[in-house]
Amino acid sequence: MVRASPHRPGRGIVAALASAVVPGSGQLLAGERRKGWILVGLTAAIAAVSAWMLLVENHTLLRWSVQPRALQWLLFGDLALLLFRVYASVDAYFAAAPIERGPRGGIGITVAALLAVTTTAALVVPHIVAGYYDIVQYDLITTVFAPSTTLPPPTTTITTTTPPANGEEPADTTTTTSTTTTTLPPPRLWDGKNRLNVLLLGGDAGIGRRGVRTDTIIVASIDPATGDTALIAVPRNMARVPLPDGLDLWSCDCFPPIINELWKYGEEHPDRFPGTAPPGAEALKMAIGEMLGIDIHYYALINLDGFIAVIDALGGVDITVTERIYDAEYPHENGSLVVIDIEPGEYHMDGHLALAYARSRHATDDYDRMGRQRCVLQAVADQASPADLIRSFPTLADAIKNNVSTDIPIERLPDLVDLVTKIDTENIVSLPLVPPRYTGARTAEGYNTPDLPVIRDAVAVVMSLPPEQAVAQLGLEPLADACAVPAKPPWQQ
Repeated sequence: MVRASPHRPGRGIVAALASAVVPGSGQLLAGERRKGWILVGLTAAIAAVSAWMLLVENHTLLRWSVQPRALQWLLFGDLALLLFRVYASVDAYFAAAPIERGPRGGIGITVAALLAVTTTAALVVPHIVAGYYDIVQYDLITTVFAPSTTLPPPTTTITTTTPPANGEEPADTTTTTSTTTTTLPPPRLWDGKNRLNVLLLGGDAGIGRRGVRTDTIIVASIDPATGDTALIAVPRNMARVPLPDGLDLWSCDCFPPIINELWKYGEEHPDRFPGTAPPGAEALKMAIGEMLGIDIHYYALINLDGFIAVIDALGGVDITVTERIYDAEYPHENGSLVVIDIEPGEYHMDGHLALAYARSRHATDDYDRMGRQRCVLQAVADQASPADLIRSFPTLADAIKNNVSTDIPIERLPDLVDLVTKIDTENIVSLPLVPPRYTGARTAEGYNTPDLPVIRDAVAVVMSLPPEQAVAQLGLEPLADACAVPAKPPWQQ
């Protein structure tokens, strides 16, 4: 009589652990070679595709990471991979330690069940983490970015006329409207544009403040073909900035107060600035575009709390301070007044200190502050390593979601990924529109007004010439020199 081989949970556990690491290897240890090699082959194929995507097609992964549908499929794939690994592990246990019939079989079933639970718990952790990041990213892009705009399919109107018979009156004319569907590739973010121009705004909404004042106004202009980028900084206290013809709001065809009050005015008079963006953003896009002589295509606004949260999420930022910054009554974001005293030197700043450094102006002026703001942005762009971004992503995403608004369409995010990866952060043209070169007469209140011909000529230069030539022709200081950029971290050297 042939006796069933005794149940050996130890052998089964070894096989299960092997297949938990490399699905199929446990089946090979148990002697199930055919099934084992099939599972190992599937595992190798999955590993090869994953390695290819990470090492060769990482740009495709970046594009997928900003597409809601792709994120849904990635989440599904993560779940499917988890189930595949759990199946391979539990199946390897049974292959190596078959369950006996009779009373002792209950012990084997109990051990197998405990193993299944333990294995699932151990394997599920990395998949939960990956799924969590996927969900956070999905929530971020669907919350911050403008919803998709789907155009209706084109309609075709066909008119048919029945010819008259025997010279009688013309027959009735029949009009038929039909809908046709034409599949065309969607236009890219920059199609039809020589430059993509995005208005970057820093708002001071917070405790003790009514409405939003845009104290940071920078236009980022990017050449889609080369990635050449210019940052054009507009002083917050520039007055009488022109408005496009046809608005007829003031006799000067301009916004008489200083420009950082225009967002609030637009929000209070939404009917005067119609468009797809919020009225305040539309008003600023119109005014800044008219002043620079360009079209502003999109905007992005971050408030003070968001700036702090982003810097803190990244673990701080290294800044070289070249001149003392002293402010006896700095308006803290919590509504109180505090003393800020930053001596020259190198600092690793947290969000609060970096904001104070970029925002304080009582000891200097608005124009010096504009330079410090550009330097902080440059430092963040240079020092944010991939490891920092991955480590801090949930916190960073939460900060962005709660403090950033934009009208960039969500379906255009893959194009934005393509464009951003072309930018050379070490070769950005910085054009601050500061007096006396770019300003004209002062207002009765003492505010500078824009010298439109000079400004538009300078903007045309930075948008038509390579960065080095534009810097030389306009006599600009390279951004890296102006900011006294610290030595690069090891991962960027």
